[in-house]
Amino acid sequence: MKNNLLVLTLALLPALANATQITLILSDEQETGNAKVCIYSNANFTETVTIRPSEQCKYTRTFEK
Repeated sequence: MKNNLLVLTLALLPALANATQITLILSDEQETGNAKVCIYSNANFTETVTIRPSEQCKYTRTFEK
């Protein structure tokens, strides 16, 4: 049983290595009537997150790439 678990774990490692996280800094925020859009970016990536107007945009946010 332990050998099967070890083989399964070793088989999954390459798939997990491809999952990349990137942390972006808040670069802008825009408020509409019923939502707030938080825009996170760096020199290579830009991501947007929509939240409720009563919430605050986080200074940094981590995304899966």
